[in-house]
Amino acid sequence: MAKPTKEQLVWRDLELGVLIHYCMEIYRPELKGDWYKTKRVRTEIAPETLDPKKLDPAQWVRSAEAVGAKYAVLVANHCTGFSLWNTAVNDFSIAHTKWRGGGGDICREFVDACRKAGIRPGFYYSTGCNGYYGINDNLKWDYKSDVYQEYVKNVEAQVTELWTEYGELFEIWFDGGIVPPEKGGPDLEPLLRTYQPRAICFQGPRGYANNIRWVGNEDGLAPENCWGSTVAPEGIAEKPGEGSPAGRFYEPAECDMPNRTHAAFGGGWAWRAGEEHLLYTPEQLLDCYIRSVGRNANLLLGMAIGVDGDFQDEEQLRAFGKLLKETFGAPLASADHPILTEGRCALNFSETRPVRYAVIREEIAGGEKIRGFRILADGRTVYESGCVGHKRIVPLGDLAARELAFEITAAEGTPVVRDFAAY
Repeated sequence: MAKPTKEQLVWRDLELGVLIHYCMEIYRPELKGDWYKTKRVRTEIAPETLDPKKLDPAQWVRSAEAVGAKYAVLVANHCTGFSLWNTAVNDFSIAHTKWRGGGGDICREFVDACRKAGIRPGFYYSTGCNGYYGINDNLKWDYKSDVYQEYVKNVEAQVTELWTEYGELFEIWFDGGIVPPEKGGPDLEPLLRTYQPRAICFQGPRGYANNIRWVGNEDGLAPENCWGSTVAPEGIAEKPGEGSPAGRFYEPAECDMPNRTHAAFGGGWAWRAGEEHLLYTPEQLLDCYIRSVGRNANLLLGMAIGVDGDFQDEEQLRAFGKLLKETFGAPLASADHPILTEGRCALNFSETRPVRYAVIREEIAGGEKIRGFRILADGRTVYESGCVGHKRIVPLGDLAARELAFEITAAEGTPVVRDFAAY
């Protein structure tokens, strides 16, 4: 049975993070197509022309804190190849803009603000696309060509800067995965093991112990049964996004989604003026939380930063955080490490009460052992499914009951329930 590492267990308990997008294509929204993945970026968004007067990484982190995020990933280098730190590899970076009078380092201020707020920091770095070097992952490449190998050297040099100059990182994000070194891609696993051996890696090198996986969409939506383990043995079916209880690797899913709908600029990941009506409502975000965190995944919520450097949707995150606390802040009843009788435990109320949600957490240090369960209200089955894992939130609609019970119907080994609660 695949088992999580200590670092993966910590990541699972944090549940909610943010992905902060300050992407240079927002300065030229009128340009169409993949221009930002070409060398046109050198002139279309020349660093010396940028002057984001309201850019304050501490404000970004305050917004993350308002929603209740426990970790934050900064897009340090997106598809344009523009770096948010003072890289020594090239001059296409924030240090060559007018911000902070030149020489500024967003990554440094972001990490410092995270640590001050008790939020764990991480970095996103695009290895597949880099407009500054003319690398577009939508095109076919000879990865072993001299041109691509020169690019690979720059990637290795820049991630070394990110992984050595800012202390311990919590999560490292590889969008779309990494071309493996045997095919000509950057050899990043030795660098990870040397400089950031405890970091969680989104779509990291195969075999890296602290990997997590993409759920398969950008909608904040996990499948109803989303197992933490993946890569099933030959002959066992595994649907995309679901993983497999028989999987050989423990690589739990992370659900990413923008804070603006996909109808917005850049699919919602990038800011554009006049699109405030395309924000997700707090109720929509709560639904995504229930269908991601509540389905044994983590939720990573995007933050689209504006051209002036300000995160203008802070009230949206604040309202969502408030709704989360109102919904799951205080249970009607709960049982911590309940003793199961024939695989069953129950919560009893003094009178018939409306119950909106049942929440179950399994002790998963030894693997995800629950393979089937059901929820009963006053002895009547109201829900059945397979996976519990780190957390399962079961919406119960307008249910009213005097007793709510949880019963394991199938298991591998002897599972332990961490807690069972009604809200």
